[in-house]
Amino acid sequence: MPFVYEMPEIGEGVVEGEIVAWMVKEGDFIERDAPLCEVMTDKATVEISSPTTGRVLKLHGQPGDIIKVHTPLAEIDENGAGAATPGPAPAPPAAPVTAPPMGVPSRAKPGVPAKAPPSVRRHAREEGVDLHRVSGTGPGGRITHDDVQQFIDGGATPMLPPALPQVRPSGTEERVRLIGMRRRIAEQMAYSVHTAAHFTYVEEVDGTKLVALREALKPKAAARGVNLSYIPFVMKACSVVFREFPNLNAVMDEEAFELVVKGDHNIGISTDTPDGLVVPVVKNVEQKSILHIAAELQALLERTRTGKASLDDLTGGTFTITSVGGIGGVLATPIIKVPEVAILGFNTIRDRAVVIDGEITIRKMFYLSPSFDHRIIDGALGARFTAALKAILEEPESLLLELA
Repeated sequence: MPFVYEMPEIGEGVVEGEIVAWMVKEGDFIERDAPLCEVMTDKATVEISSPTTGRVLKLHGQPGDIIKVHTPLAEIDENGAGAATPGPAPAPPAAPVTAPPMGVPSRAKPGVPAKAPPSVRRHAREEGVDLHRVSGTGPGGRITHDDVQQFIDGGATPMLPPALPQVRPSGTEERVRLIGMRRRIAEQMAYSVHTAAHFTYVEEVDGTKLVALREALKPKAAARGVNLSYIPFVMKACSVVFREFPNLNAVMDEEAFELVVKGDHNIGISTDTPDGLVVPVVKNVEQKSILHIAAELQALLERTRTGKASLDDLTGGTFTITSVGGIGGVLATPIIKVPEVAILGFNTIRDRAVVIDGEITIRKMFYLSPSFDHRIIDGALGARFTAALKAILEEPESLLLELA
């Protein structure tokens, strides 16, 4: 009889999980503690390892399927615990390729899927790295984010960019199943829109002094290993304004229908990652200087983009900032991350001709486009909050006095 591995309990209160990706296929040989699959729950994405050694006879479910705890996940023939049947020898490479030292060498064969989770595959694809040229140091030779980065840092030549996509024939269509992080994002966005009564207020801001202040402080921050972006200034400005408008730094208790005003200013930053939109949170912004915020944000974003963020990194937010200024666009109407009651859109800074004291001059202009939950935040309150934020960002030197 094969060993039937049931979906384990992977967190307190977790009763089911969604299969994100299988690391093996039926017929494969798998060793004990080697990666079996990735499963996403409401709390986190976890890797499930094989509890035994043998040959995989059956996998229960496809990526996107929901599996209940204590129901069959995989069937493994422990009597088939022998060496995997070798495939045909791969053709030699056209030219020798030198890769940097990677610890335990376990390079994948061409034509055989490299052992790597979806987030690492996306990371490699974005960096132009062929995973077959990367040696994995993870369990069972699995390739990690660090392996990919070390391969890049070692000076390896990236593979050629992929060919331009071809025009699809008329009348064809493709169905893409929404699974994993994409499904969670879709569910959260739909829930947010159908729960909070959204309205967006747009204000124009003269960021000339903000740009100058950042440029003056960048070398000092860089000397301490910190990349100083505009976001820490905006985060600190929001924290200062929350003193006057505390109801903006709050969450809604839908069950009790109560507004919970928070003393901690835990500000999330919407972050584009290979797995989709993720919102890591910088905790207690009210207690930190701009440099402190910048250093913490830099480390937090690095963990998030490489799939190493902890559950604590991604929870506990009281307010969110979103910015796509690096991509472009004039403004956006962001969706609130409920149960929070507001979100701030920080948009591209551009040179524009404006009239000041009757004279046309070039200034660094941008838009703030916050969205509010109209159940809690009236239009006038949202406008006053935005005006107060504008005043600070147009005279940002005062933020340097906020040392804590």
